[in-house]
Amino acid sequence: MLSLNKAQWVTVVVFLALLATLYFGCDTKSNKQEGIEKSRAEKIELIDIDRYIRNNKELLPPAISNDIMNVERTITEASVDEEKIEGFKELASLWYAAGFPLSSAFYAEQIAKMENSGEAWSIAATTYSLAVQKSDEDLQKKYAVNKSRNAYDKAIELDEDNIDNKINLALSYVDVQDQENPMKGILMLIDLNKKYPNDPSVLYQLGRLALGTNQIDKAVSRLAKAVEVKKDYTAAYCLLAIAYRKSGDEKKAMEAQINCDTNKN
Repeated sequence: MLSLNKAQWVTVVVFLALLATLYFGCDTKSNKQEGIEKSRAEKIELIDIDRYIRNNKELLPPAISNDIMNVERTITEASVDEEKIEGFKELASLWYAAGFPLSSAFYAEQIAKMENSGEAWSIAATTYSLAVQKSDEDLQKKYAVNKSRNAYDKAIELDEDNIDNKINLALSYVDVQDQENPMKGILMLIDLNKKYPNDPSVLYQLGRLALGTNQIDKAVSRLAKAVEVKKDYTAAYCLLAIAYRKSGDEKKAMEAQINCDTNKN
C-alpha cells in the first residue's frame, strides 16, 4: 500500500480542493447564466398570450369574432409571407378596434418578426405601450411593459438614428419604474439630452418632467429652448405658459399662452 507523508497529504488535499473549486465553480457559473436567461424569458412571458386571445374571442360580438376567425383561416392558408403579413395587419386592426390593444400588439409583433424593420418593431412597441396604459390586470400590464421595451430595443438596433424610439423607451421606464433603478428613465433622457442637446422632443420631455416635480427653473429653461428650436411646438408652448406662470413671470406666460392658443388653431 502506497504510504504518503504529511507534506504529501497536504499537497493532495490542496490539489483536490482546487479541482473541486474549478469543477463546481464553472458549473455554478453556467447554472447562474442559465438562471439569468430563464429569468429574462419569464419576465416577458408572464401570461399565456394564446390563451388570452382565445378567452377574449368569447367576449367579442359574434360578427367581429367571425371576421377574426376568417382572417385566421386566410393566414393559415396563405402561401407567401406577404399574404400572412396582410392578414396579421387586419387582425391587429380588428382587435384594436374591438378594444383589446394587447391582442392587437401581439399581431403587430408577428409582423415585426417577419419584416424585421425598425418601423415595424416601433409600431409593435407603441401598440404594446398602449396596452400598458389600458390594462387593469397587473400581469398583463407587466407583460406589455416587457414586450414594449423588448420591441423598442429591436427598433433601436435596426434604426439607430431614430431618436423617437429612444425617447419612448426612456419614457417607458419613467411611466413604469424599474424597481432596481427607479431613476433609469430620467437618466436615459438626460443621456439623450447630452447626445442631442438641441432635440426639441427630448427638451420637451425633460421640461414636462421638471414641471411635474416643481423644478420650475429647469422646466422654463428646457421648454424655452424647445420652442426656440421648433417654433411651432404647440405642446411645448402650452407647458411653457404654465411654467412661466409658476415662476411669476406673467408677461412671458401670456406670450407663451398666445403661441399655445394660436398654434392650436
